[in-house]
Amino acid sequence: MTTTIHMLTIIILCGIVTWFTRIIPFVMISKVHLSERVIKWLSFIPITLFTALIIDGVLIQEKGVSGYSINFPFLITMLPTIVIAIVSRSLTITILSGIIIMALLRWFF
Repeated sequence: MTTTIHMLTIIILCGIVTWFTRIIPFVMISKVHLSERVIKWLSFIPITLFTALIIDGVLIQEKGVSGYSINFPFLITMLPTIVIAIVSRSLTITILSGIIIMALLRWFF
């Protein structure tokens, strides 16, 4: 029982730290007035991060094998998630649906 409580405490604390690292930058940046040039530059960051995350998820490199291969479970999950993102226009719904689709895919295969 003690191990379970310790693990649960660690998970909760990690979640709090993760949450703070995502919220604090938004709070800090909302207090600062940014120039037009900086705002234009920052507008490109989500696109580049999104592309990097997609490429990193789709292409995998296995130990001892030269070159890359395609991560088919990620690709299969990505396609309906993109459709859901376009239809719902909600980040929360998109993320939750992607998680659920990947969980179901891993559960059945």
